[in-house]
Amino acid sequence: MFLLGTSGLVAAYVLVALLLLILCLYTAWSWRVKAALIALVSAFYLVTYYSMPPLLGWPTAADLPKRFNLVAIFVNEPDKSSGAPGEIFLWATDLAKGPTGAEPRAYRVPFSEALHARVVEAGNKMRKGLPQIGEVNEEPPGPSARPTDESQGGQKSVAIEFFDLPDPLFPEK
Repeated sequence: MFLLGTSGLVAAYVLVALLLLILCLYTAWSWRVKAALIALVSAFYLVTYYSMPPLLGWPTAADLPKRFNLVAIFVNEPDKSSGAPGEIFLWATDLAKGPTGAEPRAYRVPFSEALHARVVEAGNKMRKGLPQIGEVNEEPPGPSARPTDESQGGQKSVAIEFFDLPDPLFPEK
């Protein structure tokens, strides 16, 4: 597959803009059609600008898979001096796609003290060689349900539990 990357995308848009300039200068089209074309091309510049970061591998704010294999973590704690709320970054693979079927994806979740403690504990176990499985709890609020973690700024943080990956069961010979 032939990929040009970011420079190829920029070159393609420069070419489109050049073609639009030629159309605007050398055609007898009405100024309304020319203005609409300019607005359309400009809108696509903005769409592309905001669409590129997820394609380049930046963390997503999408929901975590229900069950996932934890690959790596990074915690950005809240900064009281600047007012930054803090975030927790999890690199995970979706277990619904099989143990080896999914590529790792970076997820961004809001910071909370309780989630921070669980993530640090899972990270310590990973450093000791114990792979971790994460599970997102989606219990409805009620008297028996565990409350979700409150993060800074009133945002709700996801309730995630981490477990040691069980040893695979090999058939006896």
